[in-house]
Amino acid sequence: MIKEFVQLEANTITEQSLKIPFDFSNRDSLPAGKDPGDSIVISPITVRTWFKLKPLLLSIDKSDFDKVIAKEDPLPDAELTEVISKYDDLLIDILCIGIHNKKSDPPAWFKEVLKDNCTWKDIYILLNAILFRIGYNPFCKSITTVQSVSPMTEAEIIAARKNLESWMKTDRSAE
Repeated sequence: MIKEFVQLEANTITEQSLKIPFDFSNRDSLPAGKDPGDSIVISPITVRTWFKLKPLLLSIDKSDFDKVIAKEDPLPDAELTEVISKYDDLLIDILCIGIHNKKSDPPAWFKEVLKDNCTWKDIYILLNAILFRIGYNPFCKSITTVQSVSPMTEAEIIAARKNLESWMKTDRSAE
């Protein structure tokens, strides 16, 4: 398991796409002429896609989010199922956007195909692959490190950043 995560992180750093074997056995939701193949490819997430994903990811409770992030020991099936079922539609939306990873919105039929073919474990694997493609885990670790040495809370750090952005916009408009 550790070797797989190291490889995922290495692929993230080198900006390689990640090809995940996937069985699209239920093809009822596929439009005529569409063939999804036998794998899902997740490319490094663009900034545009990150902007689409960010509000969705932030709407997941932090304690629940920590449960779906891949760790050395896989989650027990009951715990994984509980968290994924709590956010089922939201997670499918995250998967569609992360897999599509383009300026346009993912096709509606793709969401239905994922619903028809994903297991709880598939959602877990695909979600973590997308998070790795964002570089979320290293980012999350760096934020945790900053929080442990910073006198500011997470909310204060975010508020300070938003204030800076607001100030920069106001400052530029005055010129």
